[in-house]
Amino acid sequence: MPTQIEKLEAHAEHLLDAFLALRERYAMLDPLLFDQAVCAARGSGRQWRGLVALRTTLFLSCAQDIAKLATDNDERAPSLSNIALALRDEKFAAALKARYAAWVIPSIENETDPEIAEALRLLEIDERAGRADEFDRHLRDLLALVSQLADSPEVKAFRTIRDKVTAHTEIRFVADKYQLLDIPALGLKWREIAPTIASLQQAVALVGMVVRNAGFAWETLDKQLSEMAREFWAPTPAEPRVAPPQA
Repeated sequence: MPTQIEKLEAHAEHLLDAFLALRERYAMLDPLLFDQAVCAARGSGRQWRGLVALRTTLFLSCAQDIAKLATDNDERAPSLSNIALALRDEKFAAALKARYAAWVIPSIENETDPEIAEALRLLEIDERAGRADEFDRHLRDLLALVSQLADSPEVKAFRTIRDKVTAHTEIRFVADKYQLLDIPALGLKWREIAPTIASLQQAVALVGMVVRNAGFAWETLDKQLSEMAREFWAPTPAEPRVAPPQA
């Protein structure tokens, strides 16, 4: 049976993978929302319905991903809420902290100069103390951010979409007839997706540090996804390149 730490590490790894998939989907959605040149080139004439279908599908997929990554409470789900719940166990967090603070230095036993050996020993003590404080900051920031995400109106709206539109279809009796959930009535704006994903990324990054003691090349990812979307949505040689309107 895997240990508690091994289980949480697996959840953290799958959380990262799922978040990267969300980033890819949003990279494809963003130009359909905000790039006027792409919308003009791909959404004119008979192509308009196809653009709307793609935009709606990608939006609903992103909404579902945001909800499940932030708030899914099934114990098997690699979500931020479940990882935060595990990290609120003080004994478990202390074990992770001790592992995070561990620092490998050149072997003191093989050092013949007693002054150098003592300097290395003191350096290790200082380094461990500093890394322990760093772990505490990461954990504190992570738990606060997960709580903020769970309570945010945007994440609650995305969860409503997930629960009543994408995972299940719910109809309500309104004004003497049954209707599907009115997504615009939730008050979401297109521009609220990116900041929510950015907050998720910050939390996922902190999970990586606290649980796996590992960072991630986020700047490289940003560049790769930007290039992917730009190359995909660029007009083909047979298509006119539509310049965006002047501000």
